[in-house]
Amino acid sequence: MPAKPNALLPLIAALGLLIRPAGAQAGHDPAHSPFRDLRYSQFVSLSAGRAWGAGGTIGLGPHDGTIAWLRQEFLADRAVSIGLAGGVARLDRNIATPSSVTKPITGPFKHTVYFGEGTLQLNLTGGKTWHSIAPYVNTGIGFAFGQKLPADSSGYKFSTKFYIAPSIGARVFLSRRMFLRVEARAVFSSLSYPATYRSLDPDGAGPASPILLGQALKEWAPLPMIHAGFGYAFRNPFF
Repeated sequence: MPAKPNALLPLIAALGLLIRPAGAQAGHDPAHSPFRDLRYSQFVSLSAGRAWGAGGTIGLGPHDGTIAWLRQEFLADRAVSIGLAGGVARLDRNIATPSSVTKPITGPFKHTVYFGEGTLQLNLTGGKTWHSIAPYVNTGIGFAFGQKLPADSSGYKFSTKFYIAPSIGARVFLSRRMFLRVEARAVFSSLSYPATYRSLDPDGAGPASPILLGQALKEWAPLPMIHAGFGYAFRNPFF
């Protein structure tokens, strides 16, 4: 005899209870997902590291030394952050003496350089972390201000330089607020040399053997850097 419809209801309900847990296990359990939302939208970090490089063809640009860096970022969108950054570096640089036949380049001498920039950052995992890591690519655009060296009387001046600084890095979150920042970047600035570095000046008082004979008087010199430090995430005013 066929089962009555009412008699099938308990069986259907029991099957439903069995099927429901199996369906819940399909896919990735959100509680165990490697991705976590960034809870805060502002980030401040202080880091220190090392810079190197050649300082241009004859080493007159800043290179080789220590750096300290401060940055504050604002999460403008899930994938985009904007920010402000500044730094100070104690670097080496050479000094040119074009009139000297035996030693036209001397150094290195210690040289303090200050940096200030605005940043635009692409967060590769959007507004989330992956296994507590938030990798990014960043571009900074700003100005560097170099200390004047009394010994440099050749006419070359580093003074104030516009620069572009692409970088790649990651924030490693130790908690919801505290994170470690690791970053590699390169600061590109233009170096301009006096005409007497390459040829005789109009009065014929230039060097007998120019230090930049046949070379350009302008060049872009990279200053690679790597730095690491700690940071703090917050909402205004620090809560």
